[in-house]
Amino acid sequence: MNDIQAFLSSTHVFKDVPPEDMAEIAPLFRVEKYAAGEIILRQGGYSDAVYFLRSGRLAARFQRGEWRETVAHLQPPDIFGELSFVTGKPCVCDVEVVFDAEVVCLPKAVIPDLSQQLAKSWLLVQRCLMNVIAGRLQDTVVRGAKVQESPIVLLRNSPHWEAPLSFAAELSRSLKRQTGKETLLINLGSKGNADIHSLGDGANVCDWLPQSTGDALRSDIAQRLTEWRRHFENVVINIPPTNSSSLSGIVKEFVNWQGDLLGPGDPVPQNDKEQKFVVQSAAQPTLPVLSGTQQLIHEAQQSEASFRSGASVTPKFRRTVDSIARALAGLQVGLALGGGAAWGWAHIGVLSILEESGLPIDVISGCSMGSVIGAFRSAGYPVSELIEIATYWKKRTKRFIEWRFWRMCLLNERVLRKTFRQYFGDRPVNSTEIPYWANAVDIQTGKEFSIQDGSLVDCVRASIAMPGLLPPATRGAALLVDAAAMDPVPVDLLRKMGCHYAIAVNAMAAPEAQKVSSRYPFNAFDIMSRCMFILGHEIGQARAEQSANVVFTPMLNDISMLQFSRSQEIIECGMRAAKQNLPMIMAGYERLRASLRGADHLPPRVEATAS
Repeated sequence: MNDIQAFLSSTHVFKDVPPEDMAEIAPLFRVEKYAAGEIILRQGGYSDAVYFLRSGRLAARFQRGEWRETVAHLQPPDIFGELSFVTGKPCVCDVEVVFDAEVVCLPKAVIPDLSQQLAKSWLLVQRCLMNVIAGRLQDTVVRGAKVQESPIVLLRNSPHWEAPLSFAAELSRSLKRQTGKETLLINLGSKGNADIHSLGDGANVCDWLPQSTGDALRSDIAQRLTEWRRHFENVVINIPPTNSSSLSGIVKEFVNWQGDLLGPGDPVPQNDKEQKFVVQSAAQPTLPVLSGTQQLIHEAQQSEASFRSGASVTPKFRRTVDSIARALAGLQVGLALGGGAAWGWAHIGVLSILEESGLPIDVISGCSMGSVIGAFRSAGYPVSELIEIATYWKKRTKRFIEWRFWRMCLLNERVLRKTFRQYFGDRPVNSTEIPYWANAVDIQTGKEFSIQDGSLVDCVRASIAMPGLLPPATRGAALLVDAAAMDPVPVDLLRKMGCHYAIAVNAMAAPEAQKVSSRYPFNAFDIMSRCMFILGHEIGQARAEQSANVVFTPMLNDISMLQFSRSQEIIECGMRAAKQNLPMIMAGYERLRASLRGADHLPPRVEATAS
């Protein structure tokens, strides 16, 4: 009975109850054991007990028709079944045993037979349970019903992976920084007796070489993980390449994230895990598409050597590690850059302010001129060079113009491609430093088309194919044109890439901010472009507001959408807009981070500022 009392006292439900009261409460409880795969509570059924998980791991799964979703994972010493127990309402989901579990429970059947003394203890238990239920309801209102689970990550190192030690260590440190939660790195299969010591930056590490095999090894790992999760919310399990195949098959059932770390030229392995990521050396990539959870990492070999010698890894290496850590934590940031011809120069100013603030940019999407700026930044061009490029081309855009209306285009495609090739060469979309997608519209089908592969030159060329300026770009059976009339600020692409916090920049100036000449005769091209940008602004704003966390538009005053020569002014407008909206952007991101730590950490809201 003493062990039950000690366990209950360690839970958040009874942590403030005096020991003498706990001594009276403990006899009400009993211990039950469940095997992996068993259902403790069923959706629609009723809970006849209050349960506390003492060891093992459980999953709460919600069923609606044929659709089934895991809404939460339970770790010791979580409580469950209390709402149905107290209210008599049906359970809203199944509680299934993921791996063998031991629970401490209070059965409803014992309550009618309680003596007068124990009845007083039951009243105390009821008060504690009502506090838990009130806290759950508050969390649901403030944070939403589905809570982000702290990651248990399995790293599978391929034999050719160049950074087996440095990546695992940096990922663990980054998880601690990003989430503020206690983090443990387990080098499984490395010689050691599982003693825990500091890894630096608040993270911890242990080396453990299991001596058991088969079912005994499985049981040993389950028990160790249960104990570690009592003290560490984030757990990273790193298996050396020599032991990867033998150990990963056993460990994978205990984790909620699995990462494959690939060397140059390695094929992408099959991974049936619901939550997974792939990181590959940029030396010889084979990833077909990049996204928030499929990324290339640069300078892996150099960073591993630095780590082993006690030095720091390179900034490029750390960028990818930090991005993957944010993917695990539910904190990845995406930037959607909208179309707008010359107004798109404003994106350079926005990037400069966001990067100066320290806000990470994990994925980028772009439409039209936004795809041009996005391609440059994702390919590794820093903001300082983007400003130089804009300055260089502000008086040279006439080189692209070719007055041949019988060819149904105003721009010379050959000159355009040659110019972009000077900067990008033959670099593919799926080899950028920051994952990047662009959009277009297939005029054969009328549907939006996401460009995730092929060369950067072809990608940008298709995304800027505005009717009248460039002919449609061919890609297989598709005929692609600028998506300004359908989705000029492609936030949905960010969400498909895995982004958790989306910032949208609508470069199409608000119609009331632009004066139109009333002099006769009217310029036909001005009227056409005016109609297009009114349509683009309204559609872009409406669609972006549906999907983005923050949307803003730079105020461009009297600058027209074809005045590329005013690039410096437009960049400054972008900087001004980003500065004005930065408090709202940062507060929103901090709210996301705080929501993952708990409602008590939530900062106040900041309202949007006119740009």
